[in-house]
Amino acid sequence: VKTIGAEHVVISQMGEYRFDKILRGLDFTEEQIAYAKMLIVGRMVHPGSERETALWLTETSGVGEILGNNVKIYDTALHRAAVLLWENHDAIEQELSVQARELFSLKESVILYDLTNTYFEGSKRGSKVAKHGKSKERRKDCPLITLSITIDEEGFPKQSKVWQGNVSEPETLEYILSGLKKEQGLFSGEKTIVMDAGIATEENIEMIKKSGNKYVVVSRKKSYEDSFWSEKVEEKITLLDGKTTLRMKLAKTKEEAFLLCHSEAKEAKESAILLRREQKFEQELMAIKEGLEKKKTQKKYDKIIERIGRLKERYGVGNLYTVKVKHKDGKAIDIQFDKNEQGQAKEAAVGTYILRTNRLDLSGEEISKLHRSLTTVEESFKHMKGDLGLRPNFHHTDIPTIAHAHVTVLGYHMLAGILKKLRIAGIHSNWNTIRNILTTHVRVTTTMNTEDNHVIDIRTCTTPTEKQYMIYNKLKITHTPLGRKYIKSSIKTQRCSVEK
Repeated sequence: VKTIGAEHVVISQMGEYRFDKILRGLDFTEEQIAYAKMLIVGRMVHPGSERETALWLTETSGVGEILGNNVKIYDTALHRAAVLLWENHDAIEQELSVQARELFSLKESVILYDLTNTYFEGSKRGSKVAKHGKSKERRKDCPLITLSITIDEEGFPKQSKVWQGNVSEPETLEYILSGLKKEQGLFSGEKTIVMDAGIATEENIEMIKKSGNKYVVVSRKKSYEDSFWSEKVEEKITLLDGKTTLRMKLAKTKEEAFLLCHSEAKEAKESAILLRREQKFEQELMAIKEGLEKKKTQKKYDKIIERIGRLKERYGVGNLYTVKVKHKDGKAIDIQFDKNEQGQAKEAAVGTYILRTNRLDLSGEEISKLHRSLTTVEESFKHMKGDLGLRPNFHHTDIPTIAHAHVTVLGYHMLAGILKKLRIAGIHSNWNTIRNILTTHVRVTTTMNTEDNHVIDIRTCTTPTEKQYMIYNKLKITHTPLGRKYIKSSIKTQRCSVEK
């Protein structure tokens, strides 16, 4: 028994994107094309290391039978295929983007740009890519690599690049802008680049202007004078969930528009996080203060200051408090702390953020909608980390490490097309749910003996379930990827093959 359901969906999408033709144009051999396709299918259907993928391809999956190849499957061949895909990654991604634009009539007028990182359990000694930095998964103890990606407003990926784990986010934008300029045929017309505050430095905004593009970014300046917003009418909109309210004030200058936003959902989330950190910080300070009155506890002034400094670093709210340590003869005798003006301003600004753009033609609601489209990038990262095997990455050297990440990105190119077709057809399930539904569609062999001492093997696909049938219909692909196959042989021949 071999699984064929999810494999059939992925291979069909590859066919629509003319993936074979793209690789042949880059001088891939037929064998290399087979390995590349099996590697990407494996990453999408059964994500794991190349060794695990080779085992899955051999023992569980019918992808080789669907592709009709007879190549020997082993992990080293898959490693080589991954590196070869990485060496041609820019050209492959550009061609896939062209195919997606033509198939889905993509506008590509909005470019969303963001970065994420992922960690390694090992030390990665000697690596030039894996570095310690600020982990988005809170694994500062582990070396990281950073992945940047640009996608359009529909969620289709355009460009990606792997950076060092400690790369400065603002420094990566120049590479992306040069890519957009180089590929004018791909990104036609004026583009609006949407970014978060981490990348939106003044230098980067000027760079976007010089490149002839527009921008919608989160302002790094947290607050403006009250007079800036005076006499501006406050608007209220209800978001798609029907529950969350967003309050907005729009102010325009000759060159830019600024949108002051306050989100109830953001306020609730940020307030809970801030309150938890403040409570823990105050509890730890009180514990140190109470210890000053106990015997056999640390009371040296320098040590107490050091402990308070570590608390500020741990909880990240030390700058919101004024902490005074009274001391006498080199020993701390009392600790007093209270919220300072910065802390009070922080609490008042929870849930508030400011957007800035040079799109003066947009209303406040349109600016907000463009910014909220960044959740599409976050969703793509979620797919890559959860469904497409971006992690764990078991490689020890840099080139296979980067190649592993790029195979995941190529898998997301395929996944974006699959999910788009399903959503157009009214199916909004995630890839993991679709994959699980298709798991039970398999290819099996029925064996029977004949009266003339022969054996007939009938290789066929099981009948799709109602849900599987519906998915294939919505994707407009065949219900059975392979027809029946009959093999007649003598009982003696069968016995010999079993003994072998």
